[in-house]
Order: sequence, then C-alpha cells, then structure tokens
Amino acid sequence: AQNDQNLAAEYALSSFDRRQQFSMNASWQLPFGKDRSHLNSGSFLSKIVGDWTATATFTASSGTPLTPKVNQSAADIARGIAGATRADYLGGPIDLSSPIVDPNTGSITFLNTSAFAVPSGDAFGTAPRNLIIGPGNKQLNATFSRDVRMGGTRALTIRVDVTNLLNTKNFGSIDVNVNSPTFGEVLSYRAARSMRVNLRFRF
Repeated sequence: AQNDQNLAAEYALSSFDRRQQFSMNASWQLPFGKDRSHLNSGSFLSKIVGDWTATATFTASSGTPLTPKVNQSAADIARGIAGATRADYLGGPIDLSSPIVDPNTGSITFLNTSAFAVPSGDAFGTAPRNLIIGPGNKQLNATFSRDVRMGGTRALTIRVDVTNLLNTKNFGSIDVNVNSPTFGEVLSYRAARSMRVNLRFRF
C-alpha cells in the first residue's frame, strides 16, 4: 500500500484484470493433391504442394492494468521503501487515439503523459492503483502438416509451426515511472514471427 493509513485508496482493478479476450481456431485441408480439387493429377508439383493440412489459432486480448509510480520519492526514501509512491493524476484522458512516434528517435509514446505529475515534497500521489490499461495483444499462429508415404509402413510426417504468422507488432512493457525520461514510452515488444520445422519418420 502507498499509505497504510488510507487503505481505501488501494481499491482498484486487480493486476490480472483483462476485460476482453477472444480466441478462434480453424482447421482445413488445402485444395491440392490426390482426391482434391486442384493439382490432383499426380504431377511433380502436386507431390510437393499437395496433401497439406493447415490449422490456425487467432487470439486478441485487451491489456492488463499498470500503476503510475514515482522512483525515489521523498516519501519512499523516508520510509525506506522503493517504488511504493504513485504519481499525481491531473485528470483528463490517459489513452491516446494512437501511439505517438518520435520522428527523431523512433521512440513510441503509448499514453498521455501530461495527465500525470510528480507529487510535491513528501506527499502521496493521487493516482489510483492500476489506473493505466496496458497494451493489448493480437496474434495469429499456424501449423502446416502432411504425411509423405514411402511404401509399406514407412511414412515421413512434416510439420511446420509458425508463431505470429503475420509478424504483428505487439507492444510489451511500458515505462510507468512518471519521473523517468522515458515515461509513457514503449520499452519492449513481444516476440516477432518465428518458425520451427519438425520431421518425424515412422516405420
């Protein structure tokens, strides 16, 4: 708690509060290969691109709450506690209609930094806990697989797993320390697209 004499000020959203979350799964056979609508003649090309099955998972979610804090405030130093003091909330919107990109540095500002200020002296900040809603996340993952028959009981299974297929840029952490030179800026990004190929031989 910022102030143990005012526990009512700690009433806020839980740190794991995520208001919106959507997930969709799809699976289909690609229309190429034997007994399918295209490239079903047994040609060399059909043997390469045919008989594949694809599955996809799309997820989208809103962000989780963040607390605007003050580093090394007078109140924290007096109590010997680091990072407990919150910023002053000056009112007005916190969210931006879209993130602001600095053309000189390339840094991205995620929130309205003018809505917050450093508390004066050793005063406690007026901002509630978990006032800022952090960045959400959108991601499409996909898996492509096929079996290559090699005669008898032998078969080779090829599986390609792609994470973040569209290489969507998702923000990671945000600087919420109001007296930091990078306050409100994006500090990291979630993982970019990656691919893994698995081969399994059965006999």
